[in-house]
Amino acid sequence: MIKILENNRFFTISITGLIAITIFILSSIPGTATQGLGIRGLSIIYHFMIFFLFNLFLLISIIGKRKIKSKYIIISILVSFVYAILDEIHQLFTIFRNASIGDVITDLFGILFSTIIYLYLKKIKQF
Repeated sequence: MIKILENNRFFTISITGLIAITIFILSSIPGTATQGLGIRGLSIIYHFMIFFLFNLFLLISIIGKRKIKSKYIIISILVSFVYAILDEIHQLFTIFRNASIGDVITDLFGILFSTIIYLYLKKIKQF
């Protein structure tokens, strides 16, 4: 599966961009529209998964068919983390929303977990 994505960088870059746009749009929804959905922990699951996917596709977009180097991994983690911080800052300007350090930490866990999974699967060459 990873080979298909690595060979089609246009697709992975497009998916990365769509995920970034999705994050921005969902962060623009006023707080009262997203509160009280009735599912405890939904926000944590969302933050973890969306940044897991964002970083995974960003990592694949950056590395492509090239050999994995630490600078590519660091760039991917930093770009994803900065986007997570900017997402929370953006929420400061959205009605009934606020920034949350807990959300940034959850985002970071998703980012780091996707990096670990990617590196592990590349190492065993089954992904």
